[in-house]
Amino acid sequence: MPDKLEREVAADSYSDLWFAVFLESIQPAQSALEASFLTQQLPLPAFKTVLDVCCGEGRHVQLMAGAGYSVTGIDLNDSALEKARARVKGDTVLLKWDMRHLIDLPTHFGAVLNLWQSYGYFDEQTNADILRQVRAILNPSGRFILDIYHRGFWEAHQGVGEFQRNGVEIREDKAMHGNRLLVKLTYDRRATECFEWQLFTPQEISRLASGCGLMPLLTCTDFDREQAASADSPRMQIVFERTGDD
Repeated sequence: MPDKLEREVAADSYSDLWFAVFLESIQPAQSALEASFLTQQLPLPAFKTVLDVCCGEGRHVQLMAGAGYSVTGIDLNDSALEKARARVKGDTVLLKWDMRHLIDLPTHFGAVLNLWQSYGYFDEQTNADILRQVRAILNPSGRFILDIYHRGFWEAHQGVGEFQRNGVEIREDKAMHGNRLLVKLTYDRRATECFEWQLFTPQEISRLASGCGLMPLLTCTDFDREQAASADSPRMQIVFERTGDD
């Protein structure tokens, strides 16, 4: 494995092949599990208006709209948004929008979602500012659900792996540099793409969010409130509540 992976990362760098390989293989049972968790944490009618940040092809927008929520989805990927518009029905709005400019959205929301490790792309100051903007666009006592990688897991699972997904042979190179995870994917020994994120432990993301006016209510894994987040599982879900009245 190279000592340092190339840093060729942008927030909208996910290719059509990535969506086809990783998202189209998600089973209905997993989607149902995630929808159940989200609706449990965002009971109607208190959290009816939902913003899905980095909504991709609209899987969660579709799930939440189908459950009776009024959902806005934002993403920078034109191809993903086109597919989302084709699949999503109900009370929804889909916009091309940069997550670094949430504060410029024309409305507030009862809840904000940021799922499937779609947080931490930028430098530490920008990542923290995104949390402050989330707080600013939430209604009083609004909730923010964040689904991200657990840094402890990835510190223990660096290196090279090979696997097959949706008929595609994938080589995955993973390396931690400080608190940042760099991943390089090679598809069928030809096409490549790279990603980079700032990763957190549960304590770190809770401290950062608390300083931005978002109080942690629940931290778990596998979209199961009874399972505590730990370094044995790659992802964790944190539910925050907006604090203050201003």
